[in-house]
Amino acid sequence: MNERERAGQAGQQDTATDERREVVGQLVLHEERAEVEVLREQTGSVQIRRVVTERQETVPITLVSERLEITVTDGGGRVVMNGEALEPGRTYTIELSEERVQIHKQVYPLQEVTIAKQRETVTHTEQVTLRREELDVQRLDVRAPDLSSFSDDSQR
Repeated sequence: MNERERAGQAGQQDTATDERREVVGQLVLHEERAEVEVLREQTGSVQIRRVVTERQETVPITLVSERLEITVTDGGGRVVMNGEALEPGRTYTIELSEERVQIHKQVYPLQEVTIAKQRETVTHTEQVTLRREELDVQRLDVRAPDLSSFSDDSQR
């Protein structure tokens, strides 16, 4: 009897069954998961600026001036202005006041414009097909060959 047979017999004597677990391989099962990336694209742009336009406008203005008129008639008296004698029959004009135009521009608010930016959030759904690996174990019925149906011609 060799050692292997003795060990087998000794094992049978100590325990009724000899269970030994042996790892024969490992499988890693995978699954797909959706990863969502949101991309921002610029779809438009705006330039806001003030544009100043000019126009010509005619404004009617009434100006007043005042003059003093002196008319000397023939008679016995004498009229003196600034030390000078005035001639009879002649009209003298003295400018007393004159209005001139001086234009000032005044700025008034014409219109108020509000510029606002609005952000809208919309929930969007996408249909995604994800795959997953699963383990499918099928038991195969493997029988030991029936030796009685085979005949060995050498023993006959």
